[in-house]
Amino acid sequence: MKNVVMIMPYHRYLTAAKSEGMRIHAIWDRAVAESIFGAGAPADAYLAEAAELADGFALTDFNDEAALSAAIRTAVADFDADVVYHVGQEESMLGPSRLAEELGLAANPASSIAVLNDKFALREMLAKHDVSPVRFAHATHWRDVAELLGDVELPVVVKPTDLSGSRGVLLLDDPAQLDEWGALLTSYDYDGPVLVEEFLTGPEFSVETVSVRGRHHVIGVTRKLLGAPPLFVETGHVHPEPEGDSTAQLGALTVTMLELSGYQTGPAHTEIRMTPAGPRIIESQARLAGDKIPQLVHLATGLDMERAVLAALAGRPPTPSDPGAGAARIGYFQLPTGVIEAIGGLTEIRALPYVSELSMPFAVGDTIPETVDWRTRHGFVVVSGTSVAQTAARLAEVEDLLDVRVSPAAEPGESSDIAEVVA
Repeated sequence: MKNVVMIMPYHRYLTAAKSEGMRIHAIWDRAVAESIFGAGAPADAYLAEAAELADGFALTDFNDEAALSAAIRTAVADFDADVVYHVGQEESMLGPSRLAEELGLAANPASSIAVLNDKFALREMLAKHDVSPVRFAHATHWRDVAELLGDVELPVVVKPTDLSGSRGVLLLDDPAQLDEWGALLTSYDYDGPVLVEEFLTGPEFSVETVSVRGRHHVIGVTRKLLGAPPLFVETGHVHPEPEGDSTAQLGALTVTMLELSGYQTGPAHTEIRMTPAGPRIIESQARLAGDKIPQLVHLATGLDMERAVLAALAGRPPTPSDPGAGAARIGYFQLPTGVIEAIGGLTEIRALPYVSELSMPFAVGDTIPETVDWRTRHGFVVVSGTSVAQTAARLAEVEDLLDVRVSPAAEPGESSDIAEVVA
């Protein structure tokens, strides 16, 4: 396995390919890059570096099935490809997977990608096999949900079947919330099918796996720290959850799900709640986790997840390449909305030896928005330590150093006081 046509490879994949002795022809969408990295210069710089790191490069429109198919076919012919593989966002993954299967260059049956990346299809598969039972209903549009609520005990969780990153997921405890939820979906340009599910209680985790030709390797379990209802936007992640009966159950359930789906090779990120009745799958995706979780895995265990995915394509099991610290976590800052008057402590935080990454996406004069999804969070810090407890203490040290002063938005005719905030 040497020549790979890869759709939406991030820089780390392209860098890891060099270590694995692989050649990558990268296919990207400028609009997708702009949605992730910022319009204009930020996306242009990212794509320019991707083109430099890759052995071949093309831009196309992921929403134009014919254009994407043509770009893949051209790359396959010009690059003498051994495999076609999509490693990015699941929204555009199914079409390339079907084409790869048609060309005889697929790492997975397209049916497995369809099941893992579609929340409704996954629920149907699990229900068919009586695995991870969860009560649910399906509607073709959010406006149809009201008809499903007559005999349903509230609260329930409502979610779009085809969006990622916690977008549009809402705890619904009053039908009056439906219009507000519909407006949120519209803000994402989403007009598709939705799910209504029973509200699962208990701590939430994600299981990170890498599959190699049908053998599913559980890399570890990540504890997810959730924000307040009704949106439950994650406020942080910690890896790994200490091993025990619970983590063994989480891993075993994930492997069962992957086996039922027919998934063969590559990463999966599976979210599960440990309810009083046992583990229940929330959703899964045939890709690496977001929110810097692969970085946490690398810091904690020494396993480079991107390199492990490439090794899996070549038929090799995941193997740590570096010593791990033992534990790592990401914490998202939670600032009040308003206009930033001053920011302090960033230089001191970056100088801390246990801080791997710090992001503060705002500057003085910027307005801090309300957090409604991963795109509107208020920056983050990644820390490592020898234990989960030590990473918690180190995150607290960072929060003590961060000094953000915010002026709340004032009503007309009112004055506004500057509030000093420690994130």
